[in-house]
Amino acid sequence: MPRNKSTIRKMLALSAIALVPTSVLADGYDYTGVEADPGLAARVSADIRAAGVLVAGSDNAFAPWEYLAGDDGQTPEGIDIDLASAMAAKLGLSYESRTAQFSSILPALGTNYDIGVSAMSITNERMQTVNFVNYVEAGSEWAVAAGNPRGFDPADICGDVIAVQTGSWYEGIVKEESEACVARGKDALNILPFSVQTEAMTRVAAGGADAAIAGGATVFYAAKQSGGAVEAMRPVGTLGGTGLVGIAVPKDDLELTQLISDTMNALMDDGTYGAILDHWGVASMAVPAAVINPKVDR
Repeated sequence: MPRNKSTIRKMLALSAIALVPTSVLADGYDYTGVEADPGLAARVSADIRAAGVLVAGSDNAFAPWEYLAGDDGQTPEGIDIDLASAMAAKLGLSYESRTAQFSSILPALGTNYDIGVSAMSITNERMQTVNFVNYVEAGSEWAVAAGNPRGFDPADICGDVIAVQTGSWYEGIVKEESEACVARGKDALNILPFSVQTEAMTRVAAGGADAAIAGGATVFYAAKQSGGAVEAMRPVGTLGGTGLVGIAVPKDDLELTQLISDTMNALMDDGTYGAILDHWGVASMAVPAAVINPKVDR
């Protein structure tokens, strides 16, 4: 069935989320008042101190956590960008967010990036190869086309077409759900992996998938920016609940891991952390402390 011009415009708006000028999206938090802490700054390694920059790998197509905006459409903005920039300022450094495919970030820690800051779910599997410092606790949401025209039922997803970001925790969990469906004698999920989250959302808006799944902040933001083409739906069962999100650090760099934890805790203590989360409307995701390799059940 041909789509009307209104639907096409909404699809185009959704696919361009990461490229909308900053003035159209939420303006970033003003962290320029964050002053360096001499004690923390003194613990920065010689190589990072010489460069004067804390470099992170980030999938900058994951609004509102990180996305490309600005007059040139290439300036990183978002919750993670503000938090990490404030953290770098506390260390007397500037912050550089290098755009990378999500699945490529962890393998490049210690070579291409000092840390990984990309709304990463902390999992036991990931903690086998990297250290994590948790900084928020996020829940999940399904994204469906407005009005749910494909009749997606979050309580019975067997046989459905699910769009998901490659390398994300959600890709792994929907694969497990698919296996569980088969074990119960039902149809497997048809999983459509995409390198960036916006592509998964666009496929849903276009009617090419029953649903996509991601963190709540991401889905709510995508729905808002889609102009009504996408809406959120609460998961049930194993896909419901919340999970910790963390900053990834090379496994063998315990000093940097501890420094990241101490610096994030300092931002919590002085109110900067809470102010940034409140600025982006995600204060409910705050955690009481930035813990190294916290216990998780996933």
